[in-house]
Amino acid sequence: MTRSATICAAVFMLSLAASLGQGFFYWPQASPADGGTIDSSIASRAEDAIVEHYQAVPAPGYVFDSWSLYPRGEHGESLYVHTYDPRLFYTEEIKPITAHFVKEDTITGPVGEGLEIRLTANDQMELTFPTKWGTSYWLFSSSNLQDWVPAAVAIAGNGQDKAYTLPVPKGGKLFYRLAVYGPEIPDNTEIAVSGSLGIEWWPGWPGGSAWIRLWEYHPLIADKSADLFAEQIIEWPGGAQGRGGIEFELGDKSKANPALNYYITVSLYRDGKVGDLESRIYFLDGFNKVDIPSTFSGDLKRIK
Repeated sequence: MTRSATICAAVFMLSLAASLGQGFFYWPQASPADGGTIDSSIASRAEDAIVEHYQAVPAPGYVFDSWSLYPRGEHGESLYVHTYDPRLFYTEEIKPITAHFVKEDTITGPVGEGLEIRLTANDQMELTFPTKWGTSYWLFSSSNLQDWVPAAVAIAGNGQDKAYTLPVPKGGKLFYRLAVYGPEIPDNTEIAVSGSLGIEWWPGWPGGSAWIRLWEYHPLIADKSADLFAEQIIEWPGGAQGRGGIEFELGDKSKANPALNYYITVSLYRDGKVGDLESRIYFLDGFNKVDIPSTFSGDLKRIK
């Protein structure tokens, strides 16, 4: 399941609004009442859009669990960003948003699914987050919470914490969003092939879907076709002209047969039309034989 976290370092946040009297869309509340507090702020205000931040702050001994929204819905990150058009009519009824907290000593799984930001030396900051096997992570940035651009090359999860190191923005404020792509594979799985794929963007490139497949074949039977061993589809966001790349992890090495051979194919399709040859815009050239386990790297070639 795809999840995304939007977070802004505290040093870049706008000052918190003094009270709900400034016209907040939601009425925030904590559950339980002693589990924490909610900081509400107006991030930006324009004629056609007001952007609000609701930050859940756990009390000592508690951790944030989730938001529940009016009239229905859930959100799993401690910072909830809400945008609405003040020109539209909204009823005066109370529209609650509830931050749910749980006691820290009752947590059995990982806590803090979103980005954590800390300042380091030499005007640098480090954005850290937990990862899972088989899932790709791409960091985007925005100055207005509307126009998002890639802020770093994507990385593949390995079950451990990962970190992006970026310079502290000079002037203005910058927001970050962590996009998560790909299926989740159990943490104890041993990956058959991991690697990276490179690409040269052209101006206006729209992005696409990379279909990565790992094939299994018998080296001594010439007329037998290869069998699909593992596959993964990774969304590859568009970007400015220049160099880009993604990382991947594919297959379970415990299921590989040492008597057989393996190779990788990759095609990149526009508009999500995976498998449609007319929509294929890049591909991995050649017969890309790999060992199990191994690390692979290669560049995709543009078709059209």
